[in-house]
Amino acid sequence: MSPRTRSIRTLSVIFLLILGLTAVPSGAIAVHALDPTDESVRFADAQRVEQQGDFVKRTLVLNNTDEARLQISSAEGDFSATVLATDGSGDGVVTVVFDTSNANAPDAAFRTADANDTVSVLTRPNAAAPEALPTGRYNVIASAGQTRIADRLWIEPPSVRGSAACSVPATQQPGNVDCADRSRGSGSAPVVAVGDDAVVQYHVSGLESAVQRPAPGTQPVFARNASTGARTTHVVQWSPETDVRTSQTLRINYREGLSPSLHSSQLIEHIGIDTDADGEIDRSLRTAVNRYQVTSSGGLTVAFDEPVSVADNETLLFEYHVVNPRTEGVSDVSVSFGEETAHSRLEYASNALGNVGPGVDLRVESSEMDFVSPQTVFDVAYDAETDTLNVVADSTRLETGTYNVTVVIDSEIHADGERVVLTEAFTVAEPSVDNLTATMSGTKLNVSARTNLAPQTKMDIDLTMSQEGTTYFSRCLTTVGQNGVVSCNFTPAKAGAANVSISYNDTVVAGPQKIEIEPNVTTRDDAHPRGTAADSQLKSWLVRGRST
Repeated sequence: MSPRTRSIRTLSVIFLLILGLTAVPSGAIAVHALDPTDESVRFADAQRVEQQGDFVKRTLVLNNTDEARLQISSAEGDFSATVLATDGSGDGVVTVVFDTSNANAPDAAFRTADANDTVSVLTRPNAAAPEALPTGRYNVIASAGQTRIADRLWIEPPSVRGSAACSVPATQQPGNVDCADRSRGSGSAPVVAVGDDAVVQYHVSGLESAVQRPAPGTQPVFARNASTGARTTHVVQWSPETDVRTSQTLRINYREGLSPSLHSSQLIEHIGIDTDADGEIDRSLRTAVNRYQVTSSGGLTVAFDEPVSVADNETLLFEYHVVNPRTEGVSDVSVSFGEETAHSRLEYASNALGNVGPGVDLRVESSEMDFVSPQTVFDVAYDAETDTLNVVADSTRLETGTYNVTVVIDSEIHADGERVVLTEAFTVAEPSVDNLTATMSGTKLNVSARTNLAPQTKMDIDLTMSQEGTTYFSRCLTTVGQNGVVSCNFTPAKAGAANVSISYNDTVVAGPQKIEIEPNVTTRDDAHPRGTAADSQLKSWLVRGRST
């Protein structure tokens, strides 16, 4: 072989080696086989930062294979777990989800985002590994065939950044709202007009694992305090599936697993029917109870004097005193009323289990009513991207008045070891529009008012003038501003008497208010209203021969 041929071959090998390095996210290092048909894997995203209690999500992109290994190990070497991820959907992608709060039990901690994909544990952390993944730097390594790619992961302690409350139009998605940006700066509890949604946001990270499952407080039966051995109350909240159900008995049966001890005296705390879905008993059944019977097998039967009817839009509420079992575990509970039965699962643990999730409790207080279950009125969801626990209520299901909404996070759940208590208040009031004013400045007529409706609520401001059989009508379509003010500018067609009014949902909520357009201002032959809101739409009509 000539020197020239050897040089060309050497350069070719170097060129192929360069091509063999597949592009990977910043911070990752990979070595690939030269043959493009060989198995390979890469990360779809770059290095991540997560908080204790949240999920680590890493997406693997597979080439010429449907399997890849994923290893998470600490930089100090005191934690390591490896799983085999399999693409069962055939899309070439597997997203592995790792629960950082359950790190010492990899069979429960690892899963896939796509139910068609699977993950199996290959190597486990040592028996002394802590339950929650400790803070620090971790190596994340993916491999398939001859490919091995490494990235980094940082686990940080959870944070508490405060809370806020606000109102949003019912048509707007509360999950896309930041209440801190909607504050009117008054310092008092925000007012939520009936028809809007009340939103309370708690900015706390590390709760994704605790609230991943359906909230215990949404079940037909839940415990106010599910700590082992706790003296507490259990709550039944039962609604028939269809039509009206009538029965003379209500039966609760702790069928399998652990059962609480039921008090034989002063058993009943509350019993009745919620007729309007606001969490309050509107029709008490306490005097209708003929007797109740407690069995040694964990059963409870409540017998009424006469058959009781519950409609499909009503809820039977029953709160009774118990002592929780002293050992950790799960109890299956059934509620029977007439021919209909509903099922729940109660989980008991050493730390307080709240009605939102393990260690997370939601409490609602009002001077007007006592909620049996916040989840009958409030929807609760956690956004791990913004580290926000959102509590949302349809205000039409609440009585007017002030509500204090408190979230309590147990010290064993929050990794900083301290109990977190955050409270926000809001006031529900009937919709109002006041301070309707109309002022001229040169050729411009400014109409404004103040409302308690939520910012970005759509409203109409109308200007009407009738002269000599001709009606000029101008409408400005605008929205409520951040400061609660709606405003539009008009250019009146002529001088003289006019009416201004404001409408919401096609209903006049302010005015009509008579005003006088001064004759000494410059006018135009047609009306041109201008709204001050960015998304205002302007419409005007000239109607001859009749008045509106």
